[in-house]
Amino acid sequence: MSKQGVLVIGATGDQGAAQIAELQVAGWSVTAAVRQLGDPRVIESVPCVTLDLLEPRTLSPALEGVETVFLNLPSASFNDPAKVLCGFENFLSAAIQARISRVVFNASLYVGVAPAGHVAHDTRLKIIRRLFDSPVDATAICPVIFMDNLLRGWALPSLRDHQVLRYPHAPTLPVSWICLADVARIMMVVAGDEGAVNQRFIVGGPQALRGEETAASLSRAWGKEIRFESFPVEEFARHMGTLFAPDEPTRAARIERDLCAVYRWYNDAQPSPFTVDMRAFLARYPVNLQTVETWARKHPLAFLSSGHSSITTQQKS
Repeated sequence: MSKQGVLVIGATGDQGAAQIAELQVAGWSVTAAVRQLGDPRVIESVPCVTLDLLEPRTLSPALEGVETVFLNLPSASFNDPAKVLCGFENFLSAAIQARISRVVFNASLYVGVAPAGHVAHDTRLKIIRRLFDSPVDATAICPVIFMDNLLRGWALPSLRDHQVLRYPHAPTLPVSWICLADVARIMMVVAGDEGAVNQRFIVGGPQALRGEETAASLSRAWGKEIRFESFPVEEFARHMGTLFAPDEPTRAARIERDLCAVYRWYNDAQPSPFTVDMRAFLARYPVNLQTVETWARKHPLAFLSSGHSSITTQQKS
């Protein structure tokens, strides 16, 4: 397939930024959708168009002449689910009208085939079903958990300051960490496959590691002894509510409630949504996925100590 033009919606978030970077490396023509031109989170060399999913009038001009859309949406755990769905419906209407050739939706988290009773999951499921029922050719990529989460404000301080990987995973839980760059490359390979239309792919990294194994991988990469500590789910959820809504107690309580429920599910479900066998996918799409150790070597702890700790609600899964 020739290198086509891609519009990345959600370009100012970590996931969209990784997609732009990988598309550029591969020689694809890429445009970033932003609310305001000149947004410093987008590389200067990348052309931009203005687009606000909650402002329908901005969509048609932004989608004019676009072949493929990489769609990233805000998290329904940290944002109003009704607004997330409204923004998606506005996009879908405009995409149909613009005759977009392909949409690759990055669900940002595991999405099963039936409602799970968790707002983040079930909002994404509604979006996937609507895409597949529409006349737009679409593929859904559902990455289970990002290695890049370890660089964010809820995980990095403990790693950087105390050499502790503190995450709300049971010690025995195998976790298929995947990095954002690999999610982007997966989106690229399925975008070129007509056989992937109306398919949902659950994706993770090449390994399913328990907490101590993940810590050992980070230790080898960073040359420091990292130990794993299972973060109690209730404490983690409360921490996240405070972190993302410090001055909004009602919103903080909703975040805490939703994350508490979903992380109990992640830990207790059999099999866990965090554990993925990628062999069938990689037989079909031979993507060279990075291990935790390989990824961590590209993000040395000395660099992370310089203050690289952003919080992006689009990033969390």
